[in-house]
Amino acid sequence: MSFSVEDTRKKTAPTVKELIRAGTVTLADVKDWLRTIYEIRFFEEKVYDLLGQNIIKGASHLYAGQEAVATGAVAAIERGDVIGSTHRGHGHCGAIGNKYCDCEEDRQNHWNAMMAELMGKETGYCKGRGGSMHIAEVEKQNNLGSTGIVGGNQPPAVGAALAEKFKKSGKVVISFFGDGSCNTGTFHESMNMAATLKVPLVAIIENNLYGMSVPFSGSPVEGTRRASSIEDIAVRAAAYRAPAMIVDGMDVLAVYLAVKKAVEQARKENQMTMIECKTYRWYGHSRSDPREYRTKDEEKAWHDRDPITVLRNKLVSEGHCTEQELDQIRDKAFATIEAATRFALNSPLPNPADVDKDVYVPESYPAQVVESEKARAEKVREATTAFQKLVASSTAKTKKEAAEQAKAQIKSQFGMDVLNIAQAVSLAQAEEMRRDPRVFVFGEDVGLYGGAYAATRGLLAEFGKERIIDTAISEAAIAGAAVGAALRGMRPVAEIMYVDFVTIAMDQLVHVGAYNRYMFGGKAKVPMVLRTEGGVGRCIAAHHSESLEAWLMHVPGLYVVMPSTPYDAKGLLKAAIRSDNPVVFIEHKATYGQTGPVPTDDYIIPLGVADIKRPGNDATIVSYCRMAMRALDAAKILAEEHGIDAEVIDVRTLKPLDIKTIAESVRKTGRLITVSEGFCWCGAGREIAGQYMAYDFGDGSHGFDYLDCRPINLAARDVPPPMSEKLM
Repeated sequence: MSFSVEDTRKKTAPTVKELIRAGTVTLADVKDWLRTIYEIRFFEEKVYDLLGQNIIKGASHLYAGQEAVATGAVAAIERGDVIGSTHRGHGHCGAIGNKYCDCEEDRQNHWNAMMAELMGKETGYCKGRGGSMHIAEVEKQNNLGSTGIVGGNQPPAVGAALAEKFKKSGKVVISFFGDGSCNTGTFHESMNMAATLKVPLVAIIENNLYGMSVPFSGSPVEGTRRASSIEDIAVRAAAYRAPAMIVDGMDVLAVYLAVKKAVEQARKENQMTMIECKTYRWYGHSRSDPREYRTKDEEKAWHDRDPITVLRNKLVSEGHCTEQELDQIRDKAFATIEAATRFALNSPLPNPADVDKDVYVPESYPAQVVESEKARAEKVREATTAFQKLVASSTAKTKKEAAEQAKAQIKSQFGMDVLNIAQAVSLAQAEEMRRDPRVFVFGEDVGLYGGAYAATRGLLAEFGKERIIDTAISEAAIAGAAVGAALRGMRPVAEIMYVDFVTIAMDQLVHVGAYNRYMFGGKAKVPMVLRTEGGVGRCIAAHHSESLEAWLMHVPGLYVVMPSTPYDAKGLLKAAIRSDNPVVFIEHKATYGQTGPVPTDDYIIPLGVADIKRPGNDATIVSYCRMAMRALDAAKILAEEHGIDAEVIDVRTLKPLDIKTIAESVRKTGRLITVSEGFCWCGAGREIAGQYMAYDFGDGSHGFDYLDCRPINLAARDVPPPMSEKLM
């Protein structure tokens, strides 16, 4: 099948009169578009001036010159449709905000909130947390938000479109991004995912010819290079078997018609369309940019086609408006921005006491849930001990036969199944998918293959390809799409095959996922789980054997969960899926075959509650995941061979951390030993010890006061994980 790019610039554009006669637009619509363009322009001019006065601080990437793209595109969608924005997002926020205004007061309040946000005021859309590069009203305007990372907004737009398709909402997602992002890995990953999953996405490329200072396809200025060997980005759509258009990005009507056509196709057929808008930014990349990479002649040629000039000429030449009428529109827009500036200047700054607010969605559990889980965990430990004794004392001919006999007795005596961790993880996902239709699983080899470690085995047969979704090897797109789907009300469980590969997805996981709620003023929720596995044990060297939980613990807004037993794996994963916060759930590759009793009832294990797996009085050993099991083995040896009674605490969740349970234990024992498979340097053990030392018991004493000796931190050496078993 052959593909071609529709270049609408080569066709005769319909006149405003023809569009009005056809019922496509009204004159009031077009006049309002002109007002929006003016408002964006005056907003940017005011921001430029205030930056020079240091009233607005930080970086601001101005949208002046490109107003026709945001205005025309937003005009082509409906309320309820979704947009995703970029670091140059003032125009997108301005246009979508106007769309949701029902009166002049609403419109003024909208621009007030935008200007206040850029000044870092409490009355801003994001309460001063986001500023210029992250300006968005995510709660009421279906804006996924904007990102300061080039290309960072593309994967969540795909996930949002997937969510709308799943919900059968009929809504469409339009994603704005610049030419610079089209040379990033996320561009390919996202466009490929959108095309293969057939989601209702319109990808709008604002090609203003320069990625910061580097020309996309060349410049006559000596010393410049080019970012790409092609001139038209839209030709890349052929690689994804997706339709594409090139439009005059200085003509709001041309943009409107192109996006309208693409939106209709997306709504009817779940078809992605790529639209390249040829446009130009009046200012440099930022205020400090001298624009030495482009010529004065080039700038003049584009200024002659100013979006304001183009639209005014259409309205006047066709006899729809007089110059005086259009000047009145201009003056009204100017007055709006002047009033917004006064509002912002007079608005209060945020209260420093609130700096910690809205990093997480508040997470709490009724006391009875916590207490009942403690009782359940104790019962599971009894069943585990019984199972181990039954297997050890069995007279069966094979280990398999002994295990099967023991499982039957545990089922009869305790009412529990004996599962391995892989089975427990798969069962947890299945139960949550049955309970909540918003839950779906997607990622690498999760479908027919059943997951690299069989942790999704059997799910495809029960839930089908619509809810168990195999993807390409695209870690950034997987993580980002999970964020986008979560923002649109779904509860995705995304699988990354190895924790080592999370490094490729860190931008999406951290900047778009973990920071989202805080950055946009506490108005968003990102209820997603990123499942992965890590650790040594299979001799597969450094790129498949890391323990990177300390990296993830470092990130505000992110939960980190690491189970040690099948019981813990099931209950913690179910709680993670139900959480309104983004959770990274890390299993250990060497534990998937580890078996243990698992209750058959519907239970969760509260996040942030540690488990005392072995009570003791002489020392406290704190660990998690596979090392918690090693700690139990060590405690047994200490007791039997040395008469030392060690208490073993499995933290289960590294973030949030149950430091209270740890502190109370060490106050009793006087000794703290942390055990982790991660690197020693800046590792989890160091953080646990540091938090204990500073712990305030509320009676004037702190953790340090109860130590009889220095804390001991047992962790990996400062070397990449080696392959040879002898070196591990």
